[in-house]
Amino acid sequence: MAQRWTLEIKVGAFVLTGIALLLLFVFFIGDLSSVFQPGRYVRVWFDSAIGIAEGSPVQYAGVEKGKVQSVRLIYPEGAPKVELMVWLPNDVQIRSDDVASISTFGLLGEKYLEITPGTGAGELLAPKDVLVGKPPVSTELIMERSNEVLDEFKRALEGLNSLVGDPEARVYLKEALVEARDATRHWKVLGERLNLAMSYAESGQGNLGKLLYDDDLYQRMVYFVDDLREHPWKLLVRPKKQKQTN
Repeated sequence: MAQRWTLEIKVGAFVLTGIALLLLFVFFIGDLSSVFQPGRYVRVWFDSAIGIAEGSPVQYAGVEKGKVQSVRLIYPEGAPKVELMVWLPNDVQIRSDDVASISTFGLLGEKYLEITPGTGAGELLAPKDVLVGKPPVSTELIMERSNEVLDEFKRALEGLNSLVGDPEARVYLKEALVEARDATRHWKVLGERLNLAMSYAESGQGNLGKLLYDDDLYQRMVYFVDDLREHPWKLLVRPKKQKQTN
């Protein structure tokens, strides 16, 4: 009899140990974190919630903080809405100006709920309040827009090919390239000459340099301009020609 009780105790202890280990395993994975960690539920509405299911992660400001507990279809005002019941810990304060959206880990990864904090000026959501989510952009729409861009690029290449394939257009294009090359050389030479003139001017060489740094020449120029302003008739007087001596 004693051996029988000892065996039952050992079996019971083994079963209880297995259950405890299973609960700890589930807890560390996170599925029961909402049971042991204090938190609250927030309702989020979407027109469409493609890819979101029970257990989908929830990120707040890029940090994983909660999970989607349930997904259901409701008709609050006649039009269908998808209601997500989201569990979040108490340290996450959701405000009315926060933005909820559905994102993807990577290009083809798992869907998750992203809540982006607003300005902080919004009111804290009460238990019965609802955070309206931003409509997700479907993969089909992205592919459609990408195909439209590729089609436009293809048409542009076809137009360029037809332009290059036209002999007359090739001649015009070649002439335009030659003119552009000559213009580039011209501007390069002009820039080099301008740099040379500025270097001469800074060193006091050349007419521009003398005008900038020769005070006597500058004063004579000022006197000449003032004299013309007071006696403009001098511009009409022709200097007398000197007689040539044989």
